[in-house]
Amino acid sequence: MLANVATAAPKLNELSRPALKDSTILRSTVSCPDCPERNCYKCTLGHNNTILANTGGLAYIRSIVGYQLPVPAKKVRKCTVQFPAFTTPLQAPINVTVSRALSSDWNEDTVSGETAPDSGDVFNTVQVPAYNNMEALDVTQACKAASASGEFSIYLGSQFGRFEIWSKDSGNPSILHTYYK
Repeated sequence: MLANVATAAPKLNELSRPALKDSTILRSTVSCPDCPERNCYKCTLGHNNTILANTGGLAYIRSIVGYQLPVPAKKVRKCTVQFPAFTTPLQAPINVTVSRALSSDWNEDTVSGETAPDSGDVFNTVQVPAYNNMEALDVTQACKAASASGEFSIYLGSQFGRFEIWSKDSGNPSILHTYYK
């Protein structure tokens, strides 16, 4: 007589931490009256109450968000990020994209379209239905590629359309959930 023995997968530990920094990065060929020299690439938006993304027309706007892993990257099994609600409900579905910033060496006071780190390829795309908020986004790939000090950054964008969410400066930072052994 054979008995099936099921063994449960070992439970992972979890630690959660708020974002350390976030900023909107403007890249546009049109004039931005509120930016130095009216040049959108020179805008520093690291202390605004919201971050946003927009694709379409003449503007390419993404947000960059920086985190600190609470454990060494080699222990990470999974990472997710939960962003706060959209500032206004989405009127139509949108695809939110996530890519890794190739450096976390940026500062909210000075980061702009001219100084922002380069971006890796999009590694996660999540469709958000109209009148919904984002689910937790899987950012495991970025966590595992964190620097030796545990810092990493991601870009949040949209395939088509625009969204705006609360930033850490509003008191509503995104939260990194790290699952590890």
